[in-house]
Amino acid sequence: MHSDRLQRIIELKERLMEEKERVLDQHTKERDAIHSNIKILENEIDVNYSYLCTRCLDGNEFALLKDYLEHLGRLKTEALAKKYLIEKKIAVIRAELYDMFKEIKMLDALKKRTLSAARRAQNKKYQKLLDEIALRLESRKM
Repeated sequence: MHSDRLQRIIELKERLMEEKERVLDQHTKERDAIHSNIKILENEIDVNYSYLCTRCLDGNEFALLKDYLEHLGRLKTEALAKKYLIEKKIAVIRAELYDMFKEIKMLDALKKRTLSAARRAQNKKYQKLLDEIALRLESRKM
C-alpha cells in the first residue's frame, strides 16, 4: 500500500516534469526567435552604418539615418534584455527539472526498498506458516 502511494507521487512528479519540459521548450523557442531578431537588427544596423559612412548625405538624410540607427540600437538593447530574462527563466526551469529528477530517483529507490521489505515480511509469514504445518505433521506421526 505504501508503495502504491509512492508510485502515485512518482507519477505526479513525472507529469510535473513533462509540463516543465513543455514550458522549457516554449522559452527555448522564444529565445531562439529573439536571437534571430537580434541578428536581423545587427545586420540592419551594419547596412545602414556602412551606408552612412560611404555616401555623401545632406543634413536631413544624415539626421534621419542617425535617428533610425539609434532606434535600431534601442530595439537591439530591448531584445538583448528580453533574451537575458528568458535565459534566466530557462536556467531556473532546468534547475527545477534537475531537482525533480533527483526526487523521482529517490522516491523510486524508496519504493523498491518498501517493496523489498514487504516481500521479506510476507516470506517470513509464509515460512512461519510452513514451519507450523511441519510441526503439526511431525507431532501426528509420533
